[in-house]
Amino acid sequence: MSNEEPSHVIDVAVFKEMRAGHTVYLDYSKNPAGFDFDELPREAQARYHSEIKAEISSEERSRSPLHRLREINPASIEWLREHGVDLEAGDRIELAPAIQHFQGGVKIRRRADTTIAGLYAAGEVAGGQHGANRPGGNALMDAQVFGEIAGRSAAEEAGTLGLMPVGADRIARWKDRLNALADRTHGLPASQVRTRIQTILSGCASVVRTEKGLTEGLSALADLKAGGIHADEKGWAFALETINMYDVAEMVMRAACMRDESRGPHLYFAHADDDHPVPRNDERWQRTIVLRKGRDGMIPEARTPVRPEEGM
Repeated sequence: MSNEEPSHVIDVAVFKEMRAGHTVYLDYSKNPAGFDFDELPREAQARYHSEIKAEISSEERSRSPLHRLREINPASIEWLREHGVDLEAGDRIELAPAIQHFQGGVKIRRRADTTIAGLYAAGEVAGGQHGANRPGGNALMDAQVFGEIAGRSAAEEAGTLGLMPVGADRIARWKDRLNALADRTHGLPASQVRTRIQTILSGCASVVRTEKGLTEGLSALADLKAGGIHADEKGWAFALETINMYDVAEMVMRAACMRDESRGPHLYFAHADDDHPVPRNDERWQRTIVLRKGRDGMIPEARTPVRPEEGM
């Protein structure tokens, strides 16, 4: 989904139907109202014909989406049948928006290092390499290239360091933290907390984002965090990762609330029921939003990137 691609209207329509409590399906049994294959743009028809695997007649091609799927991707019909969706028998495919790639993350330098000494990041956890619209296919390459760079950089640094001292006070703090997580009378189970965080973000920080929704989401997150958490049957690591999700969720919502325009997968609406998002605003928002930890909490800051030739 991208603000720059007209097809984002589909994601918005699906999201709004789901928000209203409806389920959305792809129905391959009949054509959309008014559909005529021969009226498609020449470029679209040419692309279709380039994908043909098992050619059928033009009459069959115009009959239904299922006929066209048989022609360009018959293997998908069998794959879906093996997974419980039989299109030939009239089954439909349920639709829902899903996250494909996290477009933000830890800011890294050329060696994949960060502003925290000894911390390196690579792949989807690192942010800023692609801008708002990641070029298709770059995610795996990003992980491969910066994964190697991060590994080499970390190994080089580790070779210059001895064993780091760990004070007794730090060990005591971690023991206290783990003991608190073990107290099942304190707060909600980690599994429930994670589900609630996901529900909050799915409602206000997914396809349709508004100032009102994001503000309410931040408030709900703060209430959830104040209620506490304890480890459950999924273990310590799951509970600690869920605690980290508090911070990531807050970062996403604060940055989204600050950027009052639409860009890439960030669709910002003046009102939740609007059909179209607020337009992109290059004059004001051709910038990145960086969040850092301050004495009084999380601090968002808009920064204008420096082009390499200007900064060299």
